[in-house]
Amino acid sequence: MLNGASDTRRLRPPPSPAALLLGVLVLIACGTDAPPAHATQPPPAFPTAQTNTPPAHAEPSPTPPTQTVHVSDPIPSSTASAHPTPPPSESAFTPTPVPSSTPLPDVEYDALSGPEQVEALAAAAMETLTALTVDFSPRESAGEGERAAADYLQREFASLGYDARIQTFDVRAISQYERLLTIVEPQRLDIFAFPMRMTAEGQVSARIADAGRALPNGDPVDELAGKIALIERGEISFDEKVSRVAANGALGAIVYNNEPGPFVGTLTEESIPVVSISQADGERIEAMLEAGPVTAALDLIYTEHSQNVIADKPGASNKGSVVVLGAHYDTVPNVPGANDNGSGVAVLLTIARAIADREYPFTVRFAAFGAEELGLFGSRHYVDRLSNDELASTMAMLNFDALGSGPVTAAGGSPDLLHKIAAYADDHGIDLETSSPLTANIGSDHAPFDEAGVPYIFFVGEDLSRIHTPDDTLEFVDAPLLGTSAALAIALLDILAKQQ
Repeated sequence: MLNGASDTRRLRPPPSPAALLLGVLVLIACGTDAPPAHATQPPPAFPTAQTNTPPAHAEPSPTPPTQTVHVSDPIPSSTASAHPTPPPSESAFTPTPVPSSTPLPDVEYDALSGPEQVEALAAAAMETLTALTVDFSPRESAGEGERAAADYLQREFASLGYDARIQTFDVRAISQYERLLTIVEPQRLDIFAFPMRMTAEGQVSARIADAGRALPNGDPVDELAGKIALIERGEISFDEKVSRVAANGALGAIVYNNEPGPFVGTLTEESIPVVSISQADGERIEAMLEAGPVTAALDLIYTEHSQNVIADKPGASNKGSVVVLGAHYDTVPNVPGANDNGSGVAVLLTIARAIADREYPFTVRFAAFGAEELGLFGSRHYVDRLSNDELASTMAMLNFDALGSGPVTAAGGSPDLLHKIAAYADDHGIDLETSSPLTANIGSDHAPFDEAGVPYIFFVGEDLSRIHTPDDTLEFVDAPLLGTSAALAIALLDILAKQQ
């Protein structure tokens, strides 16, 4: 689940679920900087919600640059990410060994309808989700866990008779959950840091030099050659600060907050490796510099590859129409991701099994998207690769994301599709909420389709309080919500088929 965007943020103690939900409602889609509540080193706990209000005397917040997706098809499916999975923290989820394959449950659905169908689909989806969570978690974006999960999904779709393949793509992003900054001398100390957006990558080891706020006049920026500049946030933009220290020979920069808590900042061009840290850690380094020389290491390496899993059930007609059912399968690091988004993947697989022997006039395409948590990379790559004719032939996109927790299933999307499933739900006694503001304010894989003019439906649960945290576990997933989404999606396929 990718929540809204922000160039700067304060991180606070874990909020209540109600506060998280309120924060989510004000977000807009397209951010890439939502970290988990527990990262490495030991990280501060922080919420899903983000603030768009910079602290006093903060830099102006420039419009975040569009992250680059480099098309790289075809890349051999054996290509693995060069970006290592981070070591788990004490609170991190520890998976059990991965088996070669976990079979999907065998359930008959055709004789069922309404609540009975929801119940049967819910049981099947929960069994699938349990296997996925136990055997393939975490699934860090563009990491080895994600790659293993992609191979598993491809095998499972293929075992059901679908034409299943891996669609690879390049991802240019630096994980926000790695150990990016380490004090090497006078004592080894890992500092929790965020990469500045649009930072240059690089591995730098050098002494730290205090550059104040790197202002045009009065700050010591003339003795930075071969060093890492320590800069206090405030008064001028990040670009001005970084450009000034780089022009004076700095090999990297550390920008610390001018009010309590960490933050995330954005540059508009690459120059030198730059990270941001909290005010407390910045002052800690300042105190160390007063006592003597301090050497630090910056380690910022861009992630390289991720992949989508695409599985087709060809249509009976030759019209070339396609209905896409999608869910991202990656997680933020070191969390189980049972709800976000194991729930969506489990629903995809359950629908795939339920309709495996059915015939539709259009192609039914299942798409498990990678690298969603880094910024919708997988779904954007998929949409960007479509020709104009393929895009025009895409009848609808059904997206399933974090739909396993809450009082009721929520759905939003294109009015015509939404009306169809709402009417079906009413007629068959299925609980569905179609007026939840969540569906209009959550960034997920339906967004690229919507931007391209493809009608869509987005299924989501109304309790997002545990996503991106180690508490995103199976015990907080409500099976009936999975069954509801699966039943409504199958119903919508049947409705669309009758209209062909």
